Amino acid sequence: MAFAAPADLAARWRALSPEEQARATTLLGDAAWWLKVWFKPYTADLEALAAEDPLIEEGLKILSCNMVRRSMLSAGDGVGQAQQVMGPFTAQISYRNPDGSLFIYAAERDTILSLLGINVSGAVSMTTPGL
Repeated sequence: MAFAAPADLAARWRALSPEEQARATTLLGDAAWWLKVWFKPYTADLEALAAEDPLIEEGLKILSCNMVRRSMLSAGDGVGQAQQVMGPFTAQISYRNPDGSLFIYAAERDTILSLLGINVSGAVSMTTPGL
């Protein structure tokens, strides 16, 4: 089960053609699978948690849409930026997600982990008994 629908992606990005909607449906399902795999060490059933907590549900929907949007932005060639100069013949191409992979940024991961109640800061506060 996907955490978002093509309509959610369109609302957060732009209108989708029928071909893009079909691709988005597949990618949203793939994104849900990856999220379940990546967060499995922290929770056994991410879908059940999303059903119980509207904040987690909305966070997973936003994250799924971001993952799919990044994947669909790579037009197949993966070129993020191209620059050409005529005189002395300079050409520069920068690639961004050339294969259209689904991925999350560390900040997105940390946000979901904090919604799951996982300490992501690496620091803890504790009180120890005095001497």
